[in-house]
Amino acid sequence: MLSKFCLCLLASAAGALGAALQTHDQGQFDPSSYSANNVVQTDFAIIGGGAAGSYAAIALKDQNQTFTLVEITDRLGGNTNTFRDPSTGAVVDFGVQIHLDTPIVRNFFSRLNSSLSHIQLSDFGLPKYFDFTQRVALPDYVRGNVGADYVALLDQYSYLADLNNLPAQVPSDLLLNWPDFAQKVGLSENSTTGGLNWPATPGDALTTSALAILNDGHRTKLAEFQGDGVRAANRDNSQIYRNALAEIQANVLLQSSIVAARRGSTPGSGVQLVANTPTGNKLISAKQLIIAFPYTPDRINAFGLDSREQSILSKISGKYYYGGVVNNTNLEAGVSYLNAGANTPYNTASVPGVVRFAPSASPGYYFYWYNTVSPLTRTQIESLTRSTIGFLESQINATASEPTFVAFKDFSPFHLAPSNTDIANGWYTQMKGLQGYRNTWYISAMFVVGSTQVWNNTANILPSIIEAANQY
Repeated sequence: MLSKFCLCLLASAAGALGAALQTHDQGQFDPSSYSANNVVQTDFAIIGGGAAGSYAAIALKDQNQTFTLVEITDRLGGNTNTFRDPSTGAVVDFGVQIHLDTPIVRNFFSRLNSSLSHIQLSDFGLPKYFDFTQRVALPDYVRGNVGADYVALLDQYSYLADLNNLPAQVPSDLLLNWPDFAQKVGLSENSTTGGLNWPATPGDALTTSALAILNDGHRTKLAEFQGDGVRAANRDNSQIYRNALAEIQANVLLQSSIVAARRGSTPGSGVQLVANTPTGNKLISAKQLIIAFPYTPDRINAFGLDSREQSILSKISGKYYYGGVVNNTNLEAGVSYLNAGANTPYNTASVPGVVRFAPSASPGYYFYWYNTVSPLTRTQIESLTRSTIGFLESQINATASEPTFVAFKDFSPFHLAPSNTDIANGWYTQMKGLQGYRNTWYISAMFVVGSTQVWNNTANILPSIIEAANQY
């Protein structure tokens, strides 16, 4: 009898606690719980200020739409990173390097008061090859480039340039790793090697699927490397994002993140977001939500996913990739040091390791990229990179230096994708089906690789997002 009474008391207390917690949770979406200056009413909430989010913000502004952009860092631009030293005048891009010379690129740079110039591959230095893992020079190595047979594959699988167009039934050959795929279709050794060596392809290239290689090494990238590449004329690709921030500062919350969300299930029901900012929490009420950051499971959970969303978004993962800027080395001026395997298939560089050291327009400054299959700290990466610099200096009979690492960027999670099994089961079709669901839209580099295509995709989907907001 006493036990039954205690159980009743416990059940009653648990119910009361649950009701209290629910009331508290609901209270965080009550505008009366906030001061007036911490309540934001807007047409669109954009989460993430990288290439996609910044482009969307400027485009919406130009169409007289209101928006609030929430960015977790203290800047816009995402993986476009530029080291700028005000004392020496050094400027070094060490993230995004090249855009394609297309109207959308020229218009966006012009819109943000930044001029463009064409780029030549020689701008990145004379290539010299070394095996950074085995610590040997490869003086006679010439890296293979993709040829006509590779281009024919791009024509055959044209939908791979933008995975929004991927068929529901993905050809099984495309899910083979690249060397096995190349052997099966009879691809030349040069084209096979070229496909394995696209700049900034993360992870172990030998285990990367043909789908991922052809999506990365699409016609846009081919054109960029065949004379149609452009960059900021002042060698500062980040200038457009600084100019964008200066223009839309009043509508941007930097160093901020979403900690809670309530999203309507019907058109016109809108979304409410609680943003944690340096000055306290703010309540954002918007007609439509635009997710423009890498939406891996650990980053998307605060948005209150339902079972359908959870089943799709939980399957995304990214790879690990890093970059930085170093000076005070005794590396040869004008030389690009590239990592190639002395005894690996297709001379593929081993991971983990530095991908390349490339000279910049600022004398003495090199940018580098670091590829690994597991996460590393900045201290670990710079220690390993310092050791590689010492090896290279010994190979050119240069005096050992004490390098100075002046900038660093963790690009992870990089090249988001589900597993091959999920792709075979129609994941991309399911992901496309989430567009507009619960008044939420997904942009960024999920379906394409590179800022040029990200801007193009964002421009293509914005009319649908605006149309949805007009139903509010």
